[in-house]
Amino acid sequence: MSNACSQVLQIVPGTAFTCNDINFILLGEIVRRVSGQPLNEFARDRFYLPLRMLNTTFLPSTNSIPSIAPTEQVEGSVLRGVVHDPSSRRMGGVTGHAGLFTTAGDLARFCRMMINGGILEGERVLNRQTVEMMTKIQSPAGLAVKRGLGWDIDSPYSSPRGTIFPIGSYGHTGWTGASVWIDPGSDTFVVFLSNHNHPIARGSVVQLRRRLGTLGAKAAGLDLAGSSPQATP
Repeated sequence: MSNACSQVLQIVPGTAFTCNDINFILLGEIVRRVSGQPLNEFARDRFYLPLRMLNTTFLPSTNSIPSIAPTEQVEGSVLRGVVHDPSSRRMGGVTGHAGLFTTAGDLARFCRMMINGGILEGERVLNRQTVEMMTKIQSPAGLAVKRGLGWDIDSPYSSPRGTIFPIGSYGHTGWTGASVWIDPGSDTFVVFLSNHNHPIARGSVVQLRRRLGTLGAKAAGLDLAGSSPQATP
């Protein structure tokens, strides 16, 4: 953590966009200090259990290892149930930027909660105003890249948006190729889980993610302008 705190600014704030793990590493530490709970316990108690995301966790138990896809090869050994991110591994596997294991079904429940404004099946985990703030454009007006708070809206990382989902939709991508994209306007989300780190980090799923996003939007009935077709009398 001292390494993160000792970093100096590389660009003037508000003038450019860059993707960096340090902010979310620090955010995870802030959650730990403010809540008095380790990040994995806080996330479990406040989000995953209330949302019944029963297969989502940091530090998977040994009993669940057979159902977890291999992570990658490190020094000749195949990691399984161990986070791929080297920084997260060095920090014990519980960090704000990496270390979480989940399933498509659990992510679907999370996406439904976001579309519903922070509530799912009677369990509220976020205020509606919080969801609205997180998913609106928060980038400075002069930047072409559009980001929310923790969410991507329109940037070089927006391939899961495809060619149809409109501005106002949002999502997130991960290093291994996994992504989610959510369009509240059409009550649609696309979940894609992959791992191009196994067995070795080669290749790219960017074009595949873009194609899946486009197909998802078409399946939701969106046209090329990103709006739902009008019903005919």
